[in-house]
Amino acid sequence: MTRRRLGVVYLTDGRRDDLTYASAVALGLNQSREIDIHIVQAGFRSAPPPTVLRFLQAKGHRLATHTLLTVDRGLPGRGHITPTAYAKTDAIAMVSNEHDVVCYLDNDTLAVRPLDLEIAAPRTQPLAAAPDLSVSTGRDNPAFFANCDKHGLQRRYFNSGLLVINASRWIASGIPERYEAAVKAHADFCPYWDGACNDLDQCAFNIAADGSWETLPVEFNVQKSAFQTAYWDRALIRHYTGPEKFLPARAHRADRKERSVLRRIAHECRDLGLEVPSGYLGLAYWANGLRRKAERIRISRLIGQLS
Repeated sequence: MTRRRLGVVYLTDGRRDDLTYASAVALGLNQSREIDIHIVQAGFRSAPPPTVLRFLQAKGHRLATHTLLTVDRGLPGRGHITPTAYAKTDAIAMVSNEHDVVCYLDNDTLAVRPLDLEIAAPRTQPLAAAPDLSVSTGRDNPAFFANCDKHGLQRRYFNSGLLVINASRWIASGIPERYEAAVKAHADFCPYWDGACNDLDQCAFNIAADGSWETLPVEFNVQKSAFQTAYWDRALIRHYTGPEKFLPARAHRADRKERSVLRRIAHECRDLGLEVPSGYLGLAYWANGLRRKAERIRISRLIGQLS
């Protein structure tokens, strides 16, 4: 039987495709095996930048774009998160028949070290994901653990910015169908917060999965809450949650690893038009770290308690 390559899915509404294609190039640069990258475009059709396509092909990867007819769930966005976020299951479904393993990635993720996504594939469950470092630690929601107990939920909680899926188990699991019900109920009430919630799709994914997921090492998805900690330094993939992303690059929040990856992307894929600060920038980053020392110590302690 011919081995089918891992499929990676990005979902975009076109508003930040500088992030989408930069993320895809960073992944192609660092991924050790050849993969298929699918850009699912919600409600529009656009060709990928030619230099991005050439670079990924030269690395042995394949890049394809797909158009997803907008699925209106009648639910609003919130802040920097648009209603497109609800369509992750639709994007995954578009390519599930092409691959044994599908990896969904948010476009605000950046691979900064060599990695192999295939080793992240779930062994027995339909889904593998990394913990959400803000929620599952109680950092953002001190009542998280009490609310889980109150509503009969597991205290395990994953971040939905990276989902590694066994396609056949995922389809048979009922998770996509349960997600549709959960996302509508969650719009009115979130059991994790015991009330209103800003995590539009993520809580619904956790409710739908109902604990049927394997925990990935934190390094596969280190969210911005761990910025400038040892976890951020060891990350394979950094996830820039919140309104500030890795583009535009800024000296106070970009370390040497991040600048190195972004400069390589800017050099190889000139039609993305990336501008990366040059010269010695370590002082601004160091000063920002000094200012944030107390928060870095706190989140490091909380993450340490997860294991």
